[in-house]
Amino acid sequence: MNQERRFEEQRLQKVTTEVRAQLQETGVSTAAYHKRAHEVRRLIWEDLQISSASTDIYDELAQHLIQLGEERGIAARKYYRLRTLLTMQDSPYFGRFDFQAEGSSEQEMYYIGLGSLIERASGEPLVYDWRAPISALYYDYGLGSAAYEAPVGKVTGTVTRKRQYKISSGRLIYMLDTDVVIDDELLQRALSEHADEHLRSIVTTIQREQNQAIRYDKKPVLIVTGPAGSGKTSVAVHRIAYLLYKHRLDTTANDVIIFSPSNVFSEYIARVLPELGEENVLQTTFQAFAEATLGGAYHCESLMDFQEQLASASGEEASALAARLVAKNSEEFLRRLEQVIQEYPAKEIQPQDVYFANKLIMPQQELRQLIAVEYSYLPLAARLAKVKQRVRALVRPYKKAKARAAYQALREADPLQGGHWEWARQALAPVRDEYKKTLTQLESWLRLDPVESYLDLLTTAERQATETALKAGKIMFEDVAPILFLKGKLEGFPSQQRIRHVVIDEGQDYSALQLRIIYELFPKAHFTLLGDENQLLNPGLRGKHGLAAAGTIFPPSSVEYINLTKAYRSTQEIARFCLAILPDDERKGAVPMVRWGEKPTVVQVDPSRRGEVVGRYLRELEARQYSSIAVICRSALQAAQAHRELEEFGPSLITDEHSRYRGGLVVIPYYLAKGLEFDAVILWDAQAAQFSQAHHRYQLYVACSRALHALYLCYTDTLSPFIAQIPKEYYSFQADT
Repeated sequence: MNQERRFEEQRLQKVTTEVRAQLQETGVSTAAYHKRAHEVRRLIWEDLQISSASTDIYDELAQHLIQLGEERGIAARKYYRLRTLLTMQDSPYFGRFDFQAEGSSEQEMYYIGLGSLIERASGEPLVYDWRAPISALYYDYGLGSAAYEAPVGKVTGTVTRKRQYKISSGRLIYMLDTDVVIDDELLQRALSEHADEHLRSIVTTIQREQNQAIRYDKKPVLIVTGPAGSGKTSVAVHRIAYLLYKHRLDTTANDVIIFSPSNVFSEYIARVLPELGEENVLQTTFQAFAEATLGGAYHCESLMDFQEQLASASGEEASALAARLVAKNSEEFLRRLEQVIQEYPAKEIQPQDVYFANKLIMPQQELRQLIAVEYSYLPLAARLAKVKQRVRALVRPYKKAKARAAYQALREADPLQGGHWEWARQALAPVRDEYKKTLTQLESWLRLDPVESYLDLLTTAERQATETALKAGKIMFEDVAPILFLKGKLEGFPSQQRIRHVVIDEGQDYSALQLRIIYELFPKAHFTLLGDENQLLNPGLRGKHGLAAAGTIFPPSSVEYINLTKAYRSTQEIARFCLAILPDDERKGAVPMVRWGEKPTVVQVDPSRRGEVVGRYLRELEARQYSSIAVICRSALQAAQAHRELEEFGPSLITDEHSRYRGGLVVIPYYLAKGLEFDAVILWDAQAAQFSQAHHRYQLYVACSRALHALYLCYTDTLSPFIAQIPKEYYSFQADT
């Protein structure tokens, strides 16, 4: 083994020397670009000072600009290469496998790292990018027979060695030989590390089931499901990096968009792609997209806004809110919406005969024929626009003729007075007024108002709250998707043709209607949806959410499902406790990773001493050097109260989805903590009064499953029934009253 280690250390030295040389070379060429760009800008500025600029000067300027653009593209690629090399300087690779292809007498060594590295002098590949086709062997196979898909076809052979490395600051810390995919020891070490304010790359510990999802590229729609902590979000981000690598000739970061549950979450995942050597892709939330589509005319409530309303409302008010949401996601409501769209041209568009100066331009029957038949291949708004364009074209010769006749009459009546411009002004004024009158009438007949049409389809009971909100410039959460869908169907969806891939995280919180809208928006895109029905925040969607409805929205033959079964985030004890919150039939065979720790602690506290008790646990957790601790509350109001009581500990407070999580101690509502993870979690109030309704079970599951290493649940007198029903041996109990 000493001889093996010497070999590995010598090879590592060779690789790090090459990395440093390429770093210097790339840095010099990047600096040269900046110098050249400055020179070109100076030349452009000097050329623009020439007042008598000739065509030759403009041609030269065009050449300067083209060259500048080309060099900017080269420099951008070098910049991202520079960033990858800087990372590789610290740790150039993390794994190796030896592979003997079928029909070959030699075994080849393949080292796997964050990026590829080719020795300049010999052209020898020193390190293979983790996304390269052959690198799949490292993630998918142990020792023995193996195969991978190469550009030339399937290559089979035998993996004869698997080795994993821990390299830091260019030094070999340890290496492990293993006959499994990713050695448990390496994975355990990674999982035992502390969480921080950003999601971390898992490139060194990707598991086989995760790798299959990351590299899947057969059908255009991939749906990835799995329990909390199974790595769905990590799979999503690494999948984007893989797709950008595989399709790098025709796909850039600007061709990919992620729909995130909140801006807190978007910030949380923003660092992973740059760590993997890629630019960050476009990110949005459904709320932000909706407001942009509506032109900023309304504030659209988000799912997070709705969660706060539910959490802050009284029991009766909360039930009414949930019932309203359920009703507007029902099949009956969607049928009413489809009916409005189908009947709109006949019921809402009531054209009359079009006249200009008492001349019939187009009878109403012809108008109806154009709208209903001739232009039926277009969205309704485009049909109406073409009809208006046709009417204007038909009116134009009559308008000119009438103006010409009026001009001639004025001229003949008094040829010695006025002159050309005065006769023209007097002749045109009444013609313009008549033309404006015709167009105004036409606009009133061919007017689209999706919002008013939406109000008309509502019952009296449904309409009151919606109309009140609209008058205040707001669209309630349950109305956002129906209004957007109605607007899109009537006016045409503003489709984004250039987007090649759409990623939707927390897909269980999207309704079927929201998913239909996104599908219409990105007609040329492939889709990756990720989620877990047991983390459903929207109580109106159980069994009817986007993940469940995907097979009816996308062509069934275009959809592939991958279910992740292993949960890696939490210790065995915390994972078992969290799964016990769920009904037996909804645990779906989730398998917690075997990583032992302490049992969750359920603590009964005196209401007047809750802050004091929680503070004591915080001191204990900080003494254990946990770098991220969350006090999770049911609502933003409760979080603000807890923040005041814990002020001496200096926690940050996150109560809206535009905040940013910066690590350390944070007080946060459960719905904004979703997707994040923390070393330790303290649930501020696990009372039955807070968590007793059916949908509260899943909120509890979301809150508790954020914890990696330690979990505490506080209550005062009556524990939530979803906690009380958990076997006592799954947790420790303390009374601190």
